[in-house]
Amino acid sequence: MTPNPQRAGQGAGLLAPGFVLLSLMLVASCTVVREKSDAATHNESRVPTDLGLWDASGKASFTYMGDVDTARFHWRRRGSEQDFITLSGPFFLNSQTIERQDDVLLWRDGEHVRPLSDFDPDSPSLTALTAIPPAALGRWLLGAPSDSSLWEVEVTEWQAASPWQAPSRVTIRGTGMEIKVIISQWEFNPAP
Repeated sequence: MTPNPQRAGQGAGLLAPGFVLLSLMLVASCTVVREKSDAATHNESRVPTDLGLWDASGKASFTYMGDVDTARFHWRRRGSEQDFITLSGPFFLNSQTIERQDDVLLWRDGEHVRPLSDFDPDSPSLTALTAIPPAALGRWLLGAPSDSSLWEVEVTEWQAASPWQAPSRVTIRGTGMEIKVIISQWEFNPAP
């Protein structure tokens, strides 16, 4: 017996469109489910922006009116009203520590302590630090949006920082000013 080519072709012709349609439906449904589960997991695991105890280390560049400062930083938040920020690098020849006590920024140079507002903001970094609301900057590093029309905050990259996802790159923009922050390490103590 010889198979009838016309008959074999008819069955294959009917199966091909059905198979393609079924394959497309499966791919589309998997894609939608995957996107929703990835988005839900990613959003649920982000670090709380009101977290009171954390440490972050990284680099920052401050650009103001075409001038640029760069620095390495170590930021320690010790409650909603207290931060300790150590800056070092090319424009901070020695380590300098800035303390935040509620809404006041203090410049600590060894035993000498002065309000940051006493300094002439002659560099992009000092201009930025005196212009930004003191309590806001720490929240912005955690990924909180700006609540001011004067500032734009954009988290451009996230990283795993157990037990959450935390910002890795943050850009802050104000009038004539841009701050780019790269956070290389987060530490949450005590971790939940």
